[in-house]
Amino acid sequence: MKTKLIFSFLLGLSLLSKAQHFDVGFGLGTGASYIFENRDQSIDITYSAPFSSYASLKYTPQNSYFDLKLNFQYANSGIQGENWKTRKAIDGEVSSMTTSLMLEHLTGNQRWNFGYNFGFGYTTENYIENLEFRSQSEFRKYMSVTLSGVLAVNVSEKLSIQLIPVLFWSDPANSFRTSNHWYIAGEDLSFLAQIGFVYRLK
Repeated sequence: MKTKLIFSFLLGLSLLSKAQHFDVGFGLGTGASYIFENRDQSIDITYSAPFSSYASLKYTPQNSYFDLKLNFQYANSGIQGENWKTRKAIDGEVSSMTTSLMLEHLTGNQRWNFGYNFGFGYTTENYIENLEFRSQSEFRKYMSVTLSGVLAVNVSEKLSIQLIPVLFWSDPANSFRTSNHWYIAGEDLSFLAQIGFVYRLK
C-alpha cells in the first residue's frame, strides 16, 4: 500500500504539466493521542502527550486549485493503565508512521498564507503493552485519514514557517465495526499541533 501511494504520487507528477513550484518541508510538534479512549471514564487508560515529526514533498502544477503533497508523519506516545480486554497492566508506548497522499490549497498575500489539506494514508503502528517486555509488541497496518489547517509566514522568497494543526483518524474502516473488534490505541482521533519549515526548490 505504501509503495502504491508513492507510485501514485510520482505518476501524478509525470502526467502534469510543468510545475510552478516544488517544495520540501519538515517539522515537529505534540498534541493529544487517541482522544476518545483517553477521555473514556469507564476504562483505565492514559496516554502521554505525543512527540510528532513530519517530512513532506509538495508539487504545485500550473493553473491548479490544489497542490499535490506526499507527507510522512511519525508519532509516539506513552500509554499506562489497564488493558480493558485482558485486564493486564499497561506501561508501554505506541508509535506510528503514516505515508499520506494529500491535496493542499493555500491563499493569501506575499507575506501571509493560510489554507488546508486533506488526504488518505497508509499507517504502520507498533503497540508495546509493556516496555520491559518488548517482544510482546503488536504490529498493525491500516488506512488513515488526515485533515489539517495551514498558516504560513514567508520569511524569504524560498523559505517559510508553517503552523499546522492536524486531525488524524486512525483506522476509520474498523471504527464502524462493533466494539469487540476494536483495539487499544486503535480506531480513534488524535490531534497534533506542529510547526515546521518549507523550502522552495523551484
